Parts: sequence; C-alpha cells; structure tokens
Amino acid sequence: MRTIVALGFVSLSVHSAFAQQPLDIQTVTVGPWVIGTTYKADKFENCTMTRSAGGLGITFVRTQDGLLLLLDSPKWRLERGKAYTVQLGAGPQIVEAKALAETKAVTISLADRAFNQKLSTANFLDVRGEGTKLQVPLDQSAAALERLNLCFERNSRESSESNPFVAPTKRP
Repeated sequence: MRTIVALGFVSLSVHSAFAQQPLDIQTVTVGPWVIGTTYKADKFENCTMTRSAGGLGITFVRTQDGLLLLLDSPKWRLERGKAYTVQLGAGPQIVEAKALAETKAVTISLADRAFNQKLSTANFLDVRGEGTKLQVPLDQSAAALERLNLCFERNSRESSESNPFVAPTKRP
C-alpha cells in the first residue's frame, strides 16, 4: 500500500509503514523550499524540505536515522525495489550512494556528514547514474537546511520530553 501526501506542489511517496494512519503536515516556506513537519496520530514523524524544478520533485527528509533525499519524476520508469548505484556531487566533493527505486521515484540515504554540510554551500547537487546526470538546484538551501535541522531538533526534543499520560498537542 502506498499513499501520496501532497506538500504544496510536490508529492511525497509514503510507504505502507507510514500509510496506516493519516498524516498531519504543517509547512513554512524558505525561498523556493517548503519545510514541513509531519505528524502521524499526533506523534512527530519527521521534517521535510521540498521543492520542484524542471519536472523533478525534490524532497530532503530529516528523520531520527539521518537525512534522506527523495527524487521523483512522472517521466521515470524504474524497476521497483532495485538499488541503483549513483554518484552524488556537491561542489568538489563526490560520494557514492544507493538509490532505492519505486516506479517513478528514488530514495537516497545521505549518510556522509561532511558531504551533507556541502549541500548548504553548493549551487547544485549532481546525481549521476548509469544513463544520465541530474542537477538538483540547491539555491537558498543554506537557510532551508538550517530550518530543516531546527525543525527536527525542536520537534524531537519536544516529543521525547512530553508526558506519556497527557495527549500531545499539535504544534503550529
């Protein structure tokens, strides 16, 4: 089961583990990026940073496990479940990663902290696969990534410090 959650003008694919209960998404705009806080059943899930450019949906997701990059395009025909090897470039720094495929989207775990720091200073994130190179625009990403991390830190802290005997309140 897959649910598509609309974040303004971009869709975020949510896998069945997340699709069992309705999600509550609250957003703020930072330049071309939409920063969203996602709750499921009044419990904080993650923070997202989303935009679209040239027919490409771009979403950075900050979770307890780290940073993920989701890319989607209605033009793509990918083999669901396949892991594609990609090279990611931000400025002069290049790292290898795996892009886990859905039919029209991929999810890439961004595990290298030094590389992730370059995302806020680079103009583009280059994603190179076997057949093509994508340029993901990162304009105004410094402010947006800072807001994404602040969103995650604030909401994670509030979730862990909450009273388990009192129903949590939704944050504005």
